[in-house]
Amino acid sequence: MLMNIKQAAGELGISEITVRRLIRLRRIPYRKIGGIYRFTDDDIAQFLIISRVPAIQQEDTLCKKQT
Repeated sequence: MLMNIKQAAGELGISEITVRRLIRLRRIPYRKIGGIYRFTDDDIAQFLIISRVPAIQQEDTLCKKQT
């Protein structure tokens, strides 16, 4: 299913302005069909994968005692 900007923003839980900014910065995959930006479910999934920030290992930060 192809989504427009409003639908993609809803799927991601962000504003339409943020989606437009991500398009401008080429940070989110998209298709431009007839001058209209469209997104597939795979585009949204790929964006979520590439935007993931890994957690810091707990032993590196929380378990060290201050000496």
